[in-house]
Amino acid sequence: MVNCTIKQYSKLLWVLISLEIFLVIIYLLGIVFKGHAFSPFDLNGQMTIPSWLQALQLFLIGLLSLSLVFTGGHSSKPPTRIFALTVAILFLYASVDELFKLRLTLHTLLPIIAYRHWLGIYLGIGVTAFILFCRDFIGLWRFHPKSILIMVLGISIFVFGGLGLEILRNELFAVVELLVGQGSSIPWLVEKFRVAAEEFSEMLGESLILYGLCLFLTKRWENQNIRSLKQF
Repeated sequence: MVNCTIKQYSKLLWVLISLEIFLVIIYLLGIVFKGHAFSPFDLNGQMTIPSWLQALQLFLIGLLSLSLVFTGGHSSKPPTRIFALTVAILFLYASVDELFKLRLTLHTLLPIIAYRHWLGIYLGIGVTAFILFCRDFIGLWRFHPKSILIMVLGISIFVFGGLGLEILRNELFAVVELLVGQGSSIPWLVEKFRVAAEEFSEMLGESLILYGLCLFLTKRWENQNIRSLKQF
């Protein structure tokens, strides 16, 4: 039964990755042939199909993490409830932020803080959480290294491929413009490809995090069932 479930999760992961590649291709086709993205498939847009997909993935990660808050008391296995609740809150907020672009609203309300500074704030929150819950991470790794490794890979792709490309946006544009000169359409085209790479990295990272979390929960529930049968 467990092996069957893992196979289903693997199929779901490949379906998500295939869908993400499809969305990137549609986006780039609009850029190349129309000069702008098709509105429903705009990777950088609000309330578009890609943003709904990312919001759904982030919401599921948050929801599954929240489930650990209510089941943690019945298991000696990691993580602690406070850790699970923190992760759930962060991802649920990220889901809402992805759909409604709350960071843009925050920038409007607090213009003194540049838009890219909010990315640093979000990254700082993530690093702080890692430091505060270091023991939880160690416990999770010891319990099921495979799932944690997959989630770490997903987080790395999300951070370095997604946030990294966002932070370096202006610098990359300036370098390309310097190489090809002003007035060329190449910097604009490179920027669109950068957006595609950034958003794909975020979607791929989220898919891997969701997949790893599902593997972890399956292993955890399996252990709980075995322990319950032994007690019975």
